[in-house]
Amino acid sequence: MRISRLAAAATAAVMTAGGLVLAGSLSASADTVDTPPRVIGGDRAKVADAQDLAIGPDGTTYAMRTSPPSVRVFAGDARGNAKPLRVSKVPNASSESESSLAVDAAGRVYVVAPNDDYTEIEVYAPRFAKRAPLRRLIVDDVGGSMAVSPTGEVAILKWDGDAIEVYGRNARGRATPIRVIKGPATGLVGPEQGHQLAVGPDGRVWASKISSSALVAFAPGARGNVAPAVRIDGPRTGLSPRGALPRVDAAGRVYALQQGRVSVFAPSANGDVAPLKVLNVPLPRTRRPGLSVGARGDMVTSIGKRSIGVWRTLFPTRPSKVRAVRVTGKGAAAKRTVRWKKPSYDGGRAVQKYRVVIRKGSKVLRAKSLKPGRRSYTVRKSALRRGKLTVTVRAKTAKGWSPKAVKKFRVR
Repeated sequence: MRISRLAAAATAAVMTAGGLVLAGSLSASADTVDTPPRVIGGDRAKVADAQDLAIGPDGTTYAMRTSPPSVRVFAGDARGNAKPLRVSKVPNASSESESSLAVDAAGRVYVVAPNDDYTEIEVYAPRFAKRAPLRRLIVDDVGGSMAVSPTGEVAILKWDGDAIEVYGRNARGRATPIRVIKGPATGLVGPEQGHQLAVGPDGRVWASKISSSALVAFAPGARGNVAPAVRIDGPRTGLSPRGALPRVDAAGRVYALQQGRVSVFAPSANGDVAPLKVLNVPLPRTRRPGLSVGARGDMVTSIGKRSIGVWRTLFPTRPSKVRAVRVTGKGAAAKRTVRWKKPSYDGGRAVQKYRVVIRKGSKVLRAKSLKPGRRSYTVRKSALRRGKLTVTVRAKTAKGWSPKAVKKFRVR
């Protein structure tokens, strides 16, 4: 996702005192958001001159560098001059492909690795937990773009820019594409058009080009000489004729980066429609990666000259249940301790507090609100009653309470 002619054209906007580029005109009917990003950068982070960026479903952030060829892996809460969780060597990291790094909804990492006669797309375990690739897909070339769907389908734009090949989610070796989109009806007319790709969870392939304001999508299963089934274009969209960089999340929402803003369209969007939301984003002054969108809608892009910015999803939900609730201590012990693990997904907003409630039948014996860093609560036996008791633990974020996690225990 090196910021191509398409993404470079999208950076024309207004300079701020801090050296960042801010949004231009916005669609008046859209919900405009000015949330600042969580910024990663510094001499330990070493994300300057990143060739490409990606973000996983758990917020893990990946920054590819080609000198030396490697991918730097950052925790989902990393900020400032953070040290990477790990630095994974990628000997053949691409410096040519417009999109050379991606992550699917399972967290698997896809890296474009060109060789002299062909190109490999290497698939790694989440966070590069294993050094060797899980599998390799060999293709003749990856030209202007590679895109990976949340479900793991891989689409590549051929080097001459007039065909899109789509490979199955488990494709390996010299696999045959499950479909090829090519022909005059497609509108794919050559590399000079600067095409960019994205693949949705339903298999729709999205495309854009530098000479058009339109975002188009080919129907799920589309192959051969077919026209796009969807076209987002017109004054209400807020898209300019300088082109937009498309991305898609696991819910099918379509993200378009251009002119210092990200416009997000509904999965069903078609025609001259307003975006659901518009996020003002700082863009770099130089050629840097464009936007990467995770399966849950988290976003990452380069900002300034030496930093990257990460945004949580614009569409947060309630958190999932807290995990692994247990009550330690024997039944007759003087104290009992309730322990738990944080929710596997916070819904896109930080946990503000936990609530622990202990009951015997319908009678509340203890109710306590705890700070978000807590993972345990100890209560004396004297505050409880003998018999079978129930404890519930819930997490609260700005979007509300998680479902109750329930555990039964006995006091003697």
